[in-house]
Amino acid sequence: MRPIRVGIVGAGVIGTTHAAVLQQISAAFPGRVELVAVGDPAAEARERAAALFSIRHTFADGHRLIDETAPDALFICTPTRFHAELFAHACERCPAVFCEKPVAMNFADGAHMVAVAERHRVRTQIGLVLRFSAVFHVLRDLLRDSELGLPMAVLFRDDQVFPIRGVHDSPWRADRSLTAGGTLIEHGVHDLDLLRWLFGPVRSVRAWERNLAGHPGVEDYLAVELLFESGLRAQLVNIWHDMVQRPSNRRLEVFLQRGFFATDHDFLGPIACQRGDGPLETITEGDVLQRFLRLHPAPRPELEEFFGTAYLVQDLAFLEALWSDREPQPGLREGLEAQRLAEAAYHAARTDTEVCIGNFSPSL
Repeated sequence: MRPIRVGIVGAGVIGTTHAAVLQQISAAFPGRVELVAVGDPAAEARERAAALFSIRHTFADGHRLIDETAPDALFICTPTRFHAELFAHACERCPAVFCEKPVAMNFADGAHMVAVAERHRVRTQIGLVLRFSAVFHVLRDLLRDSELGLPMAVLFRDDQVFPIRGVHDSPWRADRSLTAGGTLIEHGVHDLDLLRWLFGPVRSVRAWERNLAGHPGVEDYLAVELLFESGLRAQLVNIWHDMVQRPSNRRLEVFLQRGFFATDHDFLGPIACQRGDGPLETITEGDVLQRFLRLHPAPRPELEEFFGTAYLVQDLAFLEALWSDREPQPGLREGLEAQRLAEAAYHAARTDTEVCIGNFSPSL
């Protein structure tokens, strides 16, 4: 079996993250995957990535990368504005495409991308990385305990320094011509997808929005109340603040009739839990990882200690799907549904109404 030849367009924070874990996967699976090209208009960024990850070919333009190398799998890691055009081009030359979230600048562009992929029969995956988080996989498994009763309330806070500086330094996120919006669509879209994954279809949303940083069209606060088809309600608050020393943080609390779970970690960390009349206890970080490995075994022993790195688990799942001729998950349609929820929340906030998801059709 020849290696899957991978190209990456975008050598910023997320592009180099993918390159790093792909290199680690390549070391664990010799001859199965090869990083062949990186593209970025910033010469320093692409040359640094090429040197760091031993990538032979570099391009200033992602379209040239697609045309001249025709990789087996393309990773699109650019600002959101360029997703749709690069994706459409890649579907003409590449059998598989991984696209970072959000899918596109708007639902209409995302729907077009889905149609293009299906027409060309291209295998796709969207970068909703929380689905590969050890802590959320374990939490999902814990919630299946019928003795705890039904979920009663969900409280979810997601806060991060405005990512135009700090560890997520991406100045383009303050430019509405390059980004789909602000904290909800560009970061909280992970949270919307996670809540759907944990608790099922959403019936309706209400939302409240603010813009304190002053970048037009790029909100830094958005609160959403989601009503699920089950009757459960969840409160989600997304914040981009101005405290560069505060780490990116998610706090998720789930109250059930006879149970409580909480975590402060995106990927790997302890889970606080309380069952019935028992005391508040802690599932340690180490136990979370071991539980995750039982749910999602590592294919190589040398990878087990790294399975708390959700990006590695995510990219490995994409490659394993390609190796075994399966459809990767989550596919682009899952990303489109998360985008629908985000656009419904924006509409709810700007019209001060409750938006029923079944009746909501983002402009096509």
